[in-house]
Amino acid sequence: MEIKHEIINEVNILALLGRLDELSTMEVQSVFQQMIDRNAEKVVLDLSGVEYISSSGLRVLLFVYRKMKSNGGIMRLCNLSPFVTEVFEVSNFTSLFDIDSSRDAALAAISED
Repeated sequence: MEIKHEIINEVNILALLGRLDELSTMEVQSVFQQMIDRNAEKVVLDLSGVEYISSSGLRVLLFVYRKMKSNGGIMRLCNLSPFVTEVFEVSNFTSLFDIDSSRDAALAAISED
């Protein structure tokens, strides 16, 4: 798993590349925990490079979402591939997360919050 991090207008943007599965979830969770520890309030998670997501990948996203929310932060997801979209729909995660079709749309929406 490759994780690219950038900050635009105080919004942390993480782009994940590869498989979000049991082998990569600890790394992803660690990166998120570091952002949360630095009081990141706004996060956009770009999943355009995620080719596969497992139940452990879903769990780490749920953990991060809950942690961000409990700290008063917000997180939006964007650029879900058809496979990831299907997994989100089957697991009912589409009703839990704010999901945008593009990074620009996610940035615009999170800036309004």
